[in-house]
Amino acid sequence: DQVGETFVTGRAAERIMLSLRVRIWAQLQRLSLDYYEREMAGRIMTRMTTDVDQFESLIENGLLAAMVSMVTFVGVGVALVLINTTLGLCTLTVVVPLAIGTVIFRRKAARLYDLARERIAIVNADFQESLSGVRESQAFTHENETSERFHRLGHDYLAVRVAAQRLVATYFPFVQFLSAGADAIVLGVGAGLIASGQLTTGALIAFLLYIDMFFSPIQQLSQVFDSWQQTRVSVGRIAQLMRLDTLTPSPERPERAGRFRGELTLDGVRFSYPTVASGPEVASGPEVASAKPPEALRGINLRIAAGETVAIVGETGAGKSTVMKLLARFYDPDQGSVRVDGYDLRSLDLRSFRRQLGYVPQEGFLFTGTIRDNIAYGRPESSDGEVETAARAVGAHEFVAALPGGYLHEIAERGRSLSAGQRQLIALARAELVDPTVLLLDEATSNLDLVTEARVAHAMRQVAHDRTTILIAHRLQTAKSADRIVVLDRGQIAEVGSHERLLTADGKYAAMWKAFELVDGSGSRRRDADVLHPAHDPTGGGDRRRPPPTVAGCCPPPAHAAAVPARPGGSVQPPTAGAAR
Repeated sequence: DQVGETFVTGRAAERIMLSLRVRIWAQLQRLSLDYYEREMAGRIMTRMTTDVDQFESLIENGLLAAMVSMVTFVGVGVALVLINTTLGLCTLTVVVPLAIGTVIFRRKAARLYDLARERIAIVNADFQESLSGVRESQAFTHENETSERFHRLGHDYLAVRVAAQRLVATYFPFVQFLSAGADAIVLGVGAGLIASGQLTTGALIAFLLYIDMFFSPIQQLSQVFDSWQQTRVSVGRIAQLMRLDTLTPSPERPERAGRFRGELTLDGVRFSYPTVASGPEVASGPEVASAKPPEALRGINLRIAAGETVAIVGETGAGKSTVMKLLARFYDPDQGSVRVDGYDLRSLDLRSFRRQLGYVPQEGFLFTGTIRDNIAYGRPESSDGEVETAARAVGAHEFVAALPGGYLHEIAERGRSLSAGQRQLIALARAELVDPTVLLLDEATSNLDLVTEARVAHAMRQVAHDRTTILIAHRLQTAKSADRIVVLDRGQIAEVGSHERLLTADGKYAAMWKAFELVDGSGSRRRDADVLHPAHDPTGGGDRRRPPPTVAGCCPPPAHAAAVPARPGGSVQPPTAGAAR
């Protein structure tokens, strides 16, 4: 029987845990970027590991016993009343202080176990952050401070757990005291009933045995109480996660747009980053200030023609990355709309839209696995030939072929076994393979040396050819060759135009360029890489001169559309269809 019980409960627990993990994973994939930008990674891992494992432990080790104990407790209580009503009612008098004590105990225990689960999540988050930042910790000789912080957080968790165990150690002896009190009451009343002839000695002994059976289940519950309380908190945390809503849901009836041309429009866009969770919070959760956050974008009006290359520049906090996130629909605007080929992004199926989107961040993220798998991440069904073609297009084939195993070379976590330039080339090959209509580049050369930057710049040029390209330019030299440059200032468009026109306008961009030249030694150390349209191929492929891409192969941006000053409210007049560039 014991073997069968262990097997059945173990198998049921494993199946339930698998189903629960799959549901949690699906929910995490569904949630929008805001959740991950405000939640610590360690807390998320706690939901997926510690909370789920705690549920499994209860099912395997204590759930069945707890159910049997509860049924026994109720059944014996009813039997006591039926055997002898007088003695049964006397026994049940101890239930009143038992109920009062249980309510007080449960409230205090729930508070402590909630706090313990929150603190172990903080410990896990700090542990993961410390591992991710171990290089910085060692470089700045911060190991002692990191260890002291982790010890302090661990001690805080220990203090709460000890307080919870102290409470448990007080409550269950209290139950034993009530059991002894019930025995004394029954003996006293039973002796009187025997003297009056209303009760036999054997009936009194049987009743005393039933009293032991009445309180025995409560003692048995003490063995699984700690696991039960931790599971209760874990289930609450998981339920809280499952109730969260995504901020970028797909419509019930999405538009069928097909292959996009790539025309992008931001129409009256205003946006503030959310500061609170998008789902209901548990009562024990932290309070969040209700003050409205400052707007990251304020009344942005901009049209980007199909095939155009636009660089977005501005000081830190101007809103460059926010524009990129809205174009990728990581967020939806609070007011206004973001459209592609006239379709509001909110009316399109999100997965279908992103399949036509190429995104290369400032530091390319590589997953554990082979180089081939990383390049084919956006199109897993791609053939080996297609993967190699994409790698050749961005100049990554040579270094990949030189690695042990070539395209089957195993990459370490986050691609740490490769250089920064190699990681960026693989990220660009990944974008090239999906054949995107719209390409989003978050200054993929800002962390590279000059030679590597030139190689990656050439790869960016190949990927951007004949595609609508939005480039966040932290370096003005990168923005120089774009068809148009959009200058952001405090969430508004200050000016827009070509490099030459903006210099002539002598506005904010001109001031930024002068500061850049001053820092760069008046151009004496200008970089060899001209990211978007250089005259020379830095990888050794010879001269590849070509004019800037234009709408339908038409013409360069006309003078009247090259530099547009900001209107009141931070917007600019978008170019007309015939003079988009």
